[in-house]
Amino acid sequence: MNNNSTLLLLLSLTFLAGSPGAEEIIDQDVIAKIREEGFQRSQVMDIAFEMTDVLGPRLTGSRDMRRAQEWATARMTSFGLTNVVTEPFGPTVASWDNDYTSIHLIEPDYQPLIGYPYAFTPGTNGKLRKEVKLAIIRRPGDFDQYRGKLAGAIVLSGPPVELPPRFEADASRFTDEELVNKAASTLASPFGVGQTGMVWDERLMSFIEAEDAERVDPLSPTREQMEAFTQEIEAFYKAEGVAVVVDPAPGRDGTVFVTGRPGSRFDRSYASAEEALPRIALAAEHYNRLYRLVKKGHPVRLEVEIVNALEDGAVAKNVLGEIRGTNLADEIVMVGGHFDSWHAGTGATDDAAGCVVVLEALRILKAIGVKPRRTIRAALWSWEEGGKTGSRSYVTEHFGSATSATRAHGKLSVYFNQDNGTGQYRGVYLSGNEQARSIFSAWMQPFSDLKMTTLTSDSSFGVDAVGFDMAGLPAFQFIQDPLDYDTRTHHSNMDVYDRLVPEDLRKNAVILASFLYHAAMRDEPFPRTVKELP
Repeated sequence: MNNNSTLLLLLSLTFLAGSPGAEEIIDQDVIAKIREEGFQRSQVMDIAFEMTDVLGPRLTGSRDMRRAQEWATARMTSFGLTNVVTEPFGPTVASWDNDYTSIHLIEPDYQPLIGYPYAFTPGTNGKLRKEVKLAIIRRPGDFDQYRGKLAGAIVLSGPPVELPPRFEADASRFTDEELVNKAASTLASPFGVGQTGMVWDERLMSFIEAEDAERVDPLSPTREQMEAFTQEIEAFYKAEGVAVVVDPAPGRDGTVFVTGRPGSRFDRSYASAEEALPRIALAAEHYNRLYRLVKKGHPVRLEVEIVNALEDGAVAKNVLGEIRGTNLADEIVMVGGHFDSWHAGTGATDDAAGCVVVLEALRILKAIGVKPRRTIRAALWSWEEGGKTGSRSYVTEHFGSATSATRAHGKLSVYFNQDNGTGQYRGVYLSGNEQARSIFSAWMQPFSDLKMTTLTSDSSFGVDAVGFDMAGLPAFQFIQDPLDYDTRTHHSNMDVYDRLVPEDLRKNAVILASFLYHAAMRDEPFPRTVKELP
């Protein structure tokens, strides 16, 4: 052994003795095989193409989602997964698909317009050519000025959108300073073992509503009041005979952020969808032109045709598949992303990216022939967009709660989640589980060259890990570079294949495959921690 070799050995021993994850066994041979398969023979973009360009959007319960879930079960089976199932949850709901949308300015000049119907709204029952009128209601006293004046009109419902010049880039990666600050965060999970019921549900729903804070009128102090007032406005429009409601969409440069109809975003009942008015979110620049024309007294007419397929009795389902374990097969390592999306784009970054990485990671493990001790179970969740309902229902059904656990509760070792777009992994949110820090430190070390270096006690709330965390189960979300997720793609018509970053997805799949393998091979299950509500 030469002097350089001796020095390297001493440095290695020093690292192993002093590193926080020294007790963790890292299988470098398997990691090398994962890297080779994941980087040299990646199928991640082929899977992404099929999931987005071919299958399109995947609204829970829709015809498109049913087709996508058939594809997912076939794909899982082709990769060699077993126990592949579509598992129903919850009551039946409305199936809603947008089959056709056409919006054109006809007078005083012609222009094709960028806009999308809200989910769970009806169509127009044919092509309409109607006059455009303003009916901007922001307080109860505003109703009277429009009474008796809106019959048959297409109504503009809000003021114009301010669009000042933008001097910052849409996309960004975490800087070293931002990652240092993130690592220093002392915030833990917003939930704690021993707390159940409405407290959790109210916190979760408050967070979800805050995601669409741009809809909240500052005159309405609570979410409940705003929702009630929005429904009152729609009832007024309907009583007055309004033909179509047009809202100024959040977004700019042709990007339209659109989800479920205002005031009833999570209401998927057939009856309420059928009774609603046709409603469109219009690109801000196009909306502003219409507003200015009407405000200045010019006659304005639109031609609108919307065809939405609305059916009752749809069944929401999650898709699951496994790599069966060996001597610890009754213990489970789970991984998931949400398969459902909104309808204006193809759900590429939210969250085909996560589902693609999950499928590719399991494909890699099957391709290199590993035999994990624990069973690795993948889940493609539904109705994450409606309160993380698919994953929360699964947790309740299979694992119970922190205070009323099933036998399977003790058999789940750990759950991993990805749902922050296409950006590469930079670390892990510990969600207050400090006992996991040394484990992840050891697992991340082989991927320091991929900039996988950061651990934070903080949580990434609002993802499917929350249901597991609520039940007192170890659950973790990866830290990902933001890119243009919040500024351009999340819930928008620009959430499409082109916004995916192939290199980042390949890295994520490789890292995830290694995490799943090492979690499945540990002598002990993942540590759990008791957390209290702040």
